[in-house]
Amino acid sequence: MGLNGMMAGGPTPGGDGEDNIFTRDRGPTASEKRVRQVLVIGGALLVLLVVWMYLQGGENRAIKAMSPVQREALFMETRESFRLMCTGDAGTRFIERCQKQAEFLARFDECDDACHKEIAPMLRSSVR
Repeated sequence: MGLNGMMAGGPTPGGDGEDNIFTRDRGPTASEKRVRQVLVIGGALLVLLVVWMYLQGGENRAIKAMSPVQREALFMETRESFRLMCTGDAGTRFIERCQKQAEFLARFDECDDACHKEIAPMLRSSVR
């Protein structure tokens, strides 16, 4: 067989017909596959964590981006809505909505100690 036979992956000249072991790529070992899988899964989880953290701060960024007048108006409107719907006996009928409003109000700088005391019963950590 000539040079063309060797380049096409044929047997080595003068050999007994076996393929040359250096002409084939060695596949990854089981441990290399496992390391690659762990790195890919770890990287994907890290990306998901970063995206989740970014999205969690979105509401805070939106509140901070408002002008002081707009922010105060939204705070006052939300607090009044909270008082009407969530204080007294009415709050038990709208528990999920009241919890969301309480968490939203807690994000405002305008929510002082009195505000925090008012919304505390509806914050998810204190509701059982």
